[in-house]
Amino acid sequence: MSAVAAEDSLTLNLLGPIEAHRGGKPVDLGGAKPRTVLAALLLARSRVVPDTELTALLWGESPPVTCSAQIHTYASRVRRLLGPAVTVERRRPGYLLRLPDQGVGIDLLTFRQYAARGAAALTGGTPGTAARVLRQALGVWRGTALGGVCDPLADLERDRLEEERLTTLEQRLSADLELGRHSEVIPELMALIAAHPLREGLRGQLMTALYRSGRQADALAAYRAARATLAEELGLEPCAELQRLHQALLTGHPSLLPRTTATPATGATTGRSGPPPPAELPPAPADFTGREQQVARLTEALTGELPGPAVHTVTGMPGVGKTALALVTAHRVADHYPDGQIHLDLRGSGPDPLHPADALGTLLRLLGVPEGRTPGTLDERVRAYRTRIAGRRLLLVLDDAAGERQVRPLLPATGGSAALVTSRAGLHALDGPGRTPLGPMSAADARALFEKLAGRSRVSAEPGAAAGVVRACAGLPLALRVAGGRAAARPHWPLARLADRLAEPDRTLAELTLADLSLTDRLWTAYRGLDPRSRRALRFHSALGPHPLLPHAAAGALGTDPDRAEELLAGLAEAHWCEVVRWRGGYGYRLHPLVRLFARARLAEEEGTVPLPLPVPHAPAPAVRAGAVRHTG
Repeated sequence: MSAVAAEDSLTLNLLGPIEAHRGGKPVDLGGAKPRTVLAALLLARSRVVPDTELTALLWGESPPVTCSAQIHTYASRVRRLLGPAVTVERRRPGYLLRLPDQGVGIDLLTFRQYAARGAAALTGGTPGTAARVLRQALGVWRGTALGGVCDPLADLERDRLEEERLTTLEQRLSADLELGRHSEVIPELMALIAAHPLREGLRGQLMTALYRSGRQADALAAYRAARATLAEELGLEPCAELQRLHQALLTGHPSLLPRTTATPATGATTGRSGPPPPAELPPAPADFTGREQQVARLTEALTGELPGPAVHTVTGMPGVGKTALALVTAHRVADHYPDGQIHLDLRGSGPDPLHPADALGTLLRLLGVPEGRTPGTLDERVRAYRTRIAGRRLLLVLDDAAGERQVRPLLPATGGSAALVTSRAGLHALDGPGRTPLGPMSAADARALFEKLAGRSRVSAEPGAAAGVVRACAGLPLALRVAGGRAAARPHWPLARLADRLAEPDRTLAELTLADLSLTDRLWTAYRGLDPRSRRALRFHSALGPHPLLPHAAAGALGTDPDRAEELLAGLAEAHWCEVVRWRGGYGYRLHPLVRLFARARLAEEEGTVPLPLPVPHAPAPAVRAGAVRHTG
């Protein structure tokens, strides 16, 4: 921006090589260091920039002994060169730049003013104005921002400024698409994607432009290319918006048409809108391992032709990987549900499960019902929801269901749609769903997952320690994920150190915590959901040893009759706190090793000294053939 309004006006440019002009004539700013001081003070926007910050921006980690004196010299040079209109003030612990209200122009501020006006015009439905003003904003740029400054400042600020430019550019392209210039922007979008392959906004605009140019096949190919790039570079699926656009492309949804039919000459508009199919699936875990049979069975069930709606449950203990399995399957079958895919967290394991009426309100909004027109009562919402999805092919992932009462109103009632429900409860009262009870991983799959997370070289270097870590995690994916994450976060630790810490029963659960992942927290949440009698049965079960427990042994410990004891143990099994083992002449109930550690901690805390009628009779571990153990649910 070199135009000037008066002979003594001053312009300061950051969006390209650092420049200053007074009265239209360039000011010699000198080398990189005074330019860096000027740019840092301008970017600080009337904030004091401390000497320590200026030192880091000028010299990085290797400042000279005389850095304070040199900073003073550079600040004085900037003050002298810019003249009396600009004040460079020594304000301990650093320097402050003050600008007058008039007479000084800064290209970054001009760019931001135009960009804000253009964005408001685009949001307000005047794409002609938006396209013109956003072009003015982009025209302020003269090249790569902060040219000629020291590397530390460029590294700190350049990416942020470039993000502002790209965001404005995407908005200008959106305005052009609304104006019907789809064929014109295709070459520009292709070049931009080559330079910025991970920007999903540009990918979506190219897909839209190709479709509106009559090139639906090319638009779908553009989505496949985006998905492949994101998977290869980041291990991620495309964002929800890009997935939603993909579904719209498959069905030729009206939402793909411009919202307006404005002409650049008049700016007149006529409204045309329609919600795209929802594509609300979170990304599936990139390191998902094992479970091939379960994924294959669910995929086959959800893609087959059935006379009615497909409903399938995935149940299991906390941390066993129910959500991961559901999301992997849902992404695999998404193309079979062109009217949309919805993921809804029902919060069933927490203290505040989502009420069915609230869940239906969310579903109706995602399906295009305006928020103000959502029916009020639960029954009215159920009817509106079933009407809305009738005849559609919609996939619902209902995650973390509390129980049947919460889930029933949300299930599709007609053919074509499907629901995949995850829960810690067994959901046995639902009418005839397909059931996938999920138990701990096999030893081979558990090791493979830990190797992915911790690193193959680490595991190969310490195979014995790695086996100890995997053994301590007892096949539970959440535990393996935490252990693998901790190993990766601490590459200077030998795996043997982690294995030794996990092998100590009193600290195993404390070690299985990483950032917001905590096995203890998951177990605590589920434990609070049990009734008092079941919590007590779980605590006492943990005191009776690691072997499967027969009901009459539990009866003695709990001070009740065998029938009541078996009811309590069966209830724990249905809630996936223990597994049922078929024995000769009966059944035994066995706790997962990590659940047993958790329950023993609750026992010590809540019961103190426990007077048990020991010895408690256990059945000896029998020689049973493979497949004799099953996980209830």
